[in-house]
Formats: sequence, structure tokens, C-alpha cells
Amino acid sequence: MARLDRLREARLVVQRAAVERYQQRTAEREENKRRIAENGPGAADSPERQMTFRRRVSCINRLRSGAAPLPFGIERKMGATLDFVDVVPSDTARKAGRSVARIAAFGGSDIELEGFATGFIVAPGLLMTNWHVFPSEADCRNCAANFLYEKTERGLERGIVFEIDADRFYVTDQKLDFAIVAVKPRAITGEALADLGQNTLIEATPKILKGDPVNIIQHPEGGPKQYAISQNRLVDILDAEGFLHYETDTLEGSSGSPAFSENWELVALHHASIPQMRNGRVVARDGSFWTKNMGDDKVHWIANEGARVSAIVRRLSAMVLQDTARQQILNGLLATTTDPVQEAMDAVGGQETVQTVNIGVSGAGSAAQGTAQGVPQGGSIMGGVQFTFTGPVTINVNAGGGPVLAAPLPVTAPELPKAEEKSIRFDPDYDSRGGYDPDFLGSGISVPVPSVAEERLHEILKDEDGKPLVLRYHHFELMMNKPRRLQMWSAVNVDYDPRYKSEKNREEFGRDRWIPDPRIPAAVQIFDADFYKPAGNIDRGHMVRRQDNAWGETELEIEFANSDTFHWTNCTPQHEAFNQSTPGAYNRSYAGMEGLWGALENHIQQSRKDGDTKACILAGPILSGEDPSADFGRGEIQYPIEFWKIVCVAEGPKNAKQLKVFGFILSQKTVVDRFGIERFGPGRFKRHQVPLTEIASKAGVVFDGKLLDRDTMAGQQAVDVANLSDVRGLG
Repeated sequence: MARLDRLREARLVVQRAAVERYQQRTAEREENKRRIAENGPGAADSPERQMTFRRRVSCINRLRSGAAPLPFGIERKMGATLDFVDVVPSDTARKAGRSVARIAAFGGSDIELEGFATGFIVAPGLLMTNWHVFPSEADCRNCAANFLYEKTERGLERGIVFEIDADRFYVTDQKLDFAIVAVKPRAITGEALADLGQNTLIEATPKILKGDPVNIIQHPEGGPKQYAISQNRLVDILDAEGFLHYETDTLEGSSGSPAFSENWELVALHHASIPQMRNGRVVARDGSFWTKNMGDDKVHWIANEGARVSAIVRRLSAMVLQDTARQQILNGLLATTTDPVQEAMDAVGGQETVQTVNIGVSGAGSAAQGTAQGVPQGGSIMGGVQFTFTGPVTINVNAGGGPVLAAPLPVTAPELPKAEEKSIRFDPDYDSRGGYDPDFLGSGISVPVPSVAEERLHEILKDEDGKPLVLRYHHFELMMNKPRRLQMWSAVNVDYDPRYKSEKNREEFGRDRWIPDPRIPAAVQIFDADFYKPAGNIDRGHMVRRQDNAWGETELEIEFANSDTFHWTNCTPQHEAFNQSTPGAYNRSYAGMEGLWGALENHIQQSRKDGDTKACILAGPILSGEDPSADFGRGEIQYPIEFWKIVCVAEGPKNAKQLKVFGFILSQKTVVDRFGIERFGPGRFKRHQVPLTEIASKAGVVFDGKLLDRDTMAGQQAVDVANLSDVRGLG
């Protein structure tokens, strides 16, 4: 089984277990929510737990007042009302986030990293992530930790890269879904790992109460660092099993992220998202039953689960490793897990200590009464564990032997979404991209790119010399509108010749992954969390279509051309029923509807004749000042209602080919006006075949006279296109 297949299967095992735990705790969780709603955070915790927690918070506040040096990571309280952000929200978050990395496939310093998970430093030279990310030492090979990959005021920072070194240290536990692996001390560019700090595993409890926020730092979908700091209420604590359940605003693909309390103490290792279930099946966002072809975006996710730090420390304390060098490293890790708050207060003197019960370290308690259920031979806790104590007690679980992995969970549970670990690969050399060729059609025919109307030049993103910046990619190029953070126009060369197409299907290229263009500031690009994710029914709409651009003379050229269309600069908000060729295949609410964008492009492709396989396509959104806007917590963003597309082909005898130009304006106004961008029912969109002069007037662009002269609609009124067969002049 391939490495990526093993990762996917491992995550399914973990997710099924999380769903089962969540469902079993429904009654307790609803009671917790009721108490929290009536009396606030902490109301669902026991009086003893509340008292211990308040004592701990009092200690932290006293330390902040200057009574003693602050322990690492406890410097400033972080508010619970901050939104999901990619710009660091506070100095405390910045410090905690320095040691958080995206985990990526690493093929050498000259190859673009393929991020697929998150991890963080927990002790000098040691990184923690999930077992399902690194289920074996072999799965760690050719992987790296990419720190400081984040957006700043300077734009997207590429960060620094350290290779994973599992040969030096690797321990894992399937039940709690954690893996700890060594990282090389120096980056491939020479920086020291020690300078990044760490988020230490502190065993002390409680560090959080039910109803309090859970703050998460992550690299979702292998992208830049994100901070999830809203809608993150802790709703349940599974003491025996060692897990937390919390509501969350995080994106998918954040396996291995650290979860913090509002006092910025590490409380859990995030590992699984939980979908809504009905009658044993996963529920989609629209209330229907989810199916594989919908994709993870359409799942109705309702909660997340994380493994408690205290449970992880107890498990590590019970491990005895056969390798002496690794045992010494583990001992060093465990030495860092003592409570810095208590140590600091002891240094001050005269403070009441916080009693804790240490389970699973050493010895056996003689003053205990209780029962343990589900403990199989060998000492690994597999089921619920219930204890009743009448006095101080220390209980030993699995004192001998090496790390014990829980037996694989049954795989007969309901089908759950699979996490695609492999993602598309990007060409790291942006200087080599040739862009668009205006002479692509041959026969002496030229199709120049548009220019921008004088009255709108101030909106265009400029280069260092103050000239409009043209961003070049494989086979296409575009220009950005700076205030709207969307492209002004794009131009692509298309060749439909099967000889230049790959035999790979879309999935074989890897999971779709949108990325920022590192050549321009992040602030002029719209990201997933800004609009596309929270809007729900809005697709990440390609202006240059993936299928059009994925051609070339070599497999590598095709692969990189395919990936280039997944830059945010090539993305515009398009309603899913507007963007997809056959939206009814993914959402039965759209049954019978024909996607506007995809259907037109498919018709263009099929119209090529006489062996002619080439086309030049110019396109863009119509960025009007009258466009509607929405604010999902990150500022107002105007989204376009209309789009334009111009298809240029050469037709006629081989030695006397003539340019033919077809212009279209495509509108999603009907569906957006009627149903909005957050929910949708069946409706109709509008499409028109128009003269290029109308496009130029609406879009603020200027077309070369060569195109105006060969416009099939020149001098005519716009016509509605009810069916694709109505397109004039396309054959």
C-alpha cells in the first residue's frame, strides 16, 4: 500500500472512533450546553474542578502582575472573540505560533513543498503531530517541517524548512492519535531550530473549563498559518478516554494542530473533525445525505476532537523504549512536562499548591476502590476506565514493555469523508513561466491582450517601476485589480489536441489546492477564509479553466500548467450552480440545471473542426462599483455578478485562415438576487452574446483593433443565448 493510501486509511480509523465517542456522549454534551447557556463557562464542571481551575488562573494572574518570571507561553490573555485570521492577532499568538509548522512532502530544496498536515515543537528537537499523519517511521521519510510559512505585512513568507529525522526519535500511539518525531537541528538554509521555541506539554489539569474558547493554530490544507479563535467553545471533556470535544471555525486538513486555552496554555492535540450523522449516514450542508462526489466542502461538520495533553503525557510516562538513546530523549521530554505555574508560585513562596492525581506513571495505589473496564491483556487501555477513589492514589498502567498501539478499530462504521493527503504540485520557478503568446494561433494571426481604460488605471496593481504588473504563468497571464483583489483580465492559449493532454485523470494530479502568488502581497488576494469558505454556496471559480490550461509537450509541463490555474489570482467568487458544468451531479437541488461557465467552455471545445485544436481565450470579471458585498468577519468584499469571455479562433482553409472573435457576458444575477450566496435553490442564470464594445464599456478594458474588426457581433445588439446552439458564428 502506498504511503498516501496508508495515511488516508489511518485517518479514517481515527475519525470513525471520534464519531463513535461523540455520539455516545450526546446526552452529557447537551446537558453541558444547557448549563453553560444558563450560567456561563464552567457551570458544567464539578465544584472541585472549578475551584482548582480558578486557583490556577489566580496563580497566572499573580505571575502577570510581576510576582515572578512568567513561564513560557503564559504572557497575555487572548480574547475569545477574535475571528479566524491568518494575520497574527497578538504577540502571545506570534510566540506560540513560531513553533507551529506545516508538514510537507520534501523532494529537495528546488521542489515546491506539498503541505498536508500541521505539527509543533514540544521539546528541543521534537515535533508532535498525529499518528494518522505519521503512522510509521517509513511514512516520515522525505518529509519536512516548514516553519514561519505565513502571511505578513510584507506578503506571503516562505519560511524555513527542517527535515524530519525519524531515525533519531519516533514514538506514537494510535488510540490518542499522536506521534512525536525528531527534527534536524538546522534548516536546509542553516537556521537553528532552537530559535523557534516550543509549546511544552504540561500535564497539570485543569487548564480549561467547559464553555471556554479553544484557540487553534494550524496550516489548513497545507496553506499559510491560520489562527482559529472564534466559535471554538469547549463542549465536553472525556476524562477516561482522554479527549476534548469543541465547536470550531477551523478549516479541514489541520491534523496535528495545537489547541490552546484562552490563557494560552496548550490543552490538546487536534486530530479529527466530526460530521453530523443521521440514520448512520453523513449529512451534507444542504440537509441531504452526503456522498463521495460532493467533496469534503459539502459535509456538515459540527465539532472537532482533540487528544488532551494530560492524557498524552500519561501515555508517554508509561512507555519504556528498547532503544537506550531514544529512551534518554523521551526522559528529557518528560522532564519538561512539570507545571511551570506551580513552580513559579513555589518560588514566590507561601502559596497554596494545586493537588493533582497522576494516573499511569508508576506504582499502585492501595487506598483505592474502583473498577477498570475494557483493559485488555498487555495493559493498553482500549475502552472506558472508571475509578472511584477514597484517598490519594497513583495507578500504574502498562509500566513495562514498549509503546503499545491500540488494535485497529472496526472499519464497518458509516462511510466518512476521506482526507486527500496528496495535493497538486506547483512549479517553484516563477521566473521561467512564459505566459500568454499572442501569436499562438499561427497563420500570421495575432490576438493581443487587453489594456485597461485610462479612467481605471489607478485600480491596477503596479510593478516597482509604477507600470501595470502582468503576472505570467504556464500558457496564460493576467492583471490584478488592487482594491477589488481580483483579476482585471486574463488571457490563455488553449490546445485541445489529445496528443498534448495527459492520460492522468484529475485525481491523479493530486488534491486541488489553492495557493497565493508569492510575487505579490497577500493583502491584494482573496483567500479561502476571507470569502469562499464562509459564503458556503460560492465556488472558487477559475477564470482560466483548469481543463483549458492543462496541456503541454511533457507530463511535467501539463502538471505545472494544471497547477498554475489554482493561484488565488485566477480565482473569482462564482455560485456553484453558475460555475460547474453539471451542478446536479454534486447537489440534487440543481437537478436539470446546466452550469453556465463550464457548459459554454465545453461547447467551445467541441466546436473545433477541420483538425483545428487551438484557441485564445480572454476573460475576466466585470468589476462594477454597483456590485454587492458581504462581510464574513474580515472586512467588506464586493463580489462580481457578471463575467465576460472572448473566444478567438482561426477558421478557414489552411493557407487562408481568418480570425473569428466571439464575445459573451455571463451573469449570475438571477440566482444571487433570488437565493443569496449562503443558500440556494433551483433558478436560472442569464447569458448573452455581445459585441466586444459592450464588454469593453462594462469591464473597463480596451481591445485591440484586430479583435474589433473580426468580432462576429460587431454593430449588432446583444442577443440572449437560451441554448448553446444559439451561439452565432461558432459553427
